[in-house]
Amino acid sequence: MMSDLISLKKLRFLSFYCLKNLKSIFGKALPFQHLKEIEVFDCPKLKKLPLDSNSAKEHKIVIKGQKEWRKELQREDEATLNAFLPCFKSLGG
Repeated sequence: MMSDLISLKKLRFLSFYCLKNLKSIFGKALPFQHLKEIEVFDCPKLKKLPLDSNSAKEHKIVIKGQKEWRKELQREDEATLNAFLPCFKSLGG
């Protein structure tokens, strides 16, 4: 498990396309130290990303997704919502 977390720290991009039954990526925030972008398209059951308010510091992460999907995303708290608002970009419809 520890080696898996070390590998995640190196990730720069995550893309999820047409995964209609994907509900979760991971249950808690993950240590993405170099993550630049997350793209989610046509994954209607995915309601939570493995990020927290610390993940949005300096707004280095861009989160691309459909407007309807973004509206239904769950956040851990109001601070997380406010931290990620500038990170969202529209993708598709």
